Amino acid sequence: MQATQNNARAPRARWSAARAANIVHRAVGLWFLVLLTLVMGTGTLAVYAPELDRLVFPVLRASPPGPQAARVNPGLLYDNLLRAYPGMGVAHIETAPHEPHAAATTHVLLPGGAKRAVALDPYTGAVLGEIPALTVRHVLSRAHAVLFQGLIGFYVVNFSGVLLLAAVVSGLFAYRRFWRSFFTPPRLGRGARILLGDLHRLVALWCLPFLLVIALTGTWYFYNFPLAQFDLVPDVVASQAAPPRLSEADLDALGPQTPRRASGESVVDAVRAAYPDMTILGLVPPLNANMPFVVYGDRGEYLKGRNPNAVYVHPFTARIMGADLAEDAPLARYAFEAMSQLHHGELLPRSWGPLAAAVMKFLWFLFGVGACFLTVSGLLIHLRRARPARAGLGRRVWNWVKPWGGPMGVFKYVNVLVVVALAAGLVRVASGGPGPVRAASPGVELAARSAGGFDIVPVIMAPPRAGGADGPGPLRPGARVMVFPRIADGRFDEARAVVVGVTGAAGSSARGVQAKGAANTAFAPLALPGDLAGAELWVEVRTWDGGAHRARWPLGAPGAAGPPQATTSTARSEQ
Repeated sequence: MQATQNNARAPRARWSAARAANIVHRAVGLWFLVLLTLVMGTGTLAVYAPELDRLVFPVLRASPPGPQAARVNPGLLYDNLLRAYPGMGVAHIETAPHEPHAAATTHVLLPGGAKRAVALDPYTGAVLGEIPALTVRHVLSRAHAVLFQGLIGFYVVNFSGVLLLAAVVSGLFAYRRFWRSFFTPPRLGRGARILLGDLHRLVALWCLPFLLVIALTGTWYFYNFPLAQFDLVPDVVASQAAPPRLSEADLDALGPQTPRRASGESVVDAVRAAYPDMTILGLVPPLNANMPFVVYGDRGEYLKGRNPNAVYVHPFTARIMGADLAEDAPLARYAFEAMSQLHHGELLPRSWGPLAAAVMKFLWFLFGVGACFLTVSGLLIHLRRARPARAGLGRRVWNWVKPWGGPMGVFKYVNVLVVVALAAGLVRVASGGPGPVRAASPGVELAARSAGGFDIVPVIMAPPRAGGADGPGPLRPGARVMVFPRIADGRFDEARAVVVGVTGAAGSSARGVQAKGAANTAFAPLALPGDLAGAELWVEVRTWDGGAHRARWPLGAPGAAGPPQATTSTARSEQ
């Protein structure tokens, strides 16, 4: 009798575990339906975002002169950019060596902080033209990564990895002995709900490796951002060492005359001489005289990051200053880089060639389509299973949209908020609002002042006006501003350093911040003091012969002309 009772209770216990898993699976899929669908859908489309961009913008296409056509020295791309955009800042140049029909790309910084995307021919080194700020790749990448909502959106998207992991694991527990059904065809002629359920399970099984990779890597992202970022969990990833800097002694060794910077070609030649097996993936020019020229490359590593090796080159002598090689990276950093490549479907070694990469990309896209089908079919299954027998269409719609509940309950508002945030962000980006590429306001231009023969015209990018009015707002006490110290007649290149500060401010703003960038785009972020009465903006030009020349502007009347207030000395002020 006791044995019979135990046998009767055993199936009920197993059913309770499966039922709990089924409830979790349905809850995650239904409560966060819109978030998961948007993240999976935009991620799936982003797989082919570069190809879509090349389809829309012909300037992004490169045509090899022949089947064995050689590419130019990647440093020539940088040199040609400097000639095409004199005095402008050049950001990271992506050389795209593993895509034979893709142009190299970069962003050029313009005066005032605006950017332009530029394409270059990797076979001739010529500048092909500019690309609009709003591209398919930009829209999809920002929607998928941050929902157009900056850091908060980034955390929300990372949390979707945790949700997907919960949905996958609970689905496996709910669908017992799932490994037996990989080749079970869906049942036809049994109604739409049965067919959808069978297809849902079959697609989920065949997409299982993809779903696990995306879920685990997404959860890994959430572990690091925001949990480890805010010290809520142990930080297991070792931070990358800072690049070497040129010391004051290194700069003094260049002599009292203005030194000439090394060309991009000579920098790449030096890297290739030191590492002949390296394929150049990207170039990052220095922003200051004491910063190195960084060259990124690939030496045949597998799952060690998109830019596994960094070589630091002296910007004046083209001497190798150091290197951050993948072979020397700790295991934790290797895991971090590998997670990123796994998430993006970069599972095959680059040495296998573009055909293997194209096949892998198609499979990743196909799995992504399957994942999107799972979210939609899960909703349809719920609708058919929960539909009242006599309920009309209006009643069923009202059951979903009524403010006080429905199938999603309070999570309905989470889904609505995601849709509103995504739509608002897309409208803001499309209208030229805040984003990675935007037009800058003209700023507050101060009167020209002379210091040591340098004619200096600072431009202050002030906060926007109240009420959303166009143009820069007035200089407000305590505001954070961006200062662009312009020097006339091309003499910016004669400076060893340009330092900008504000008297009466606190911290680095009072000591002075070294401006970063090229002649027409150098910038320095500052915080204005709480009281502008008596406060002065000052710009100090430090020359290679040891001189320091300073000009001042009272901030109480920005832009007002007045007698030059300049000082010249041979002692450098504190930075």
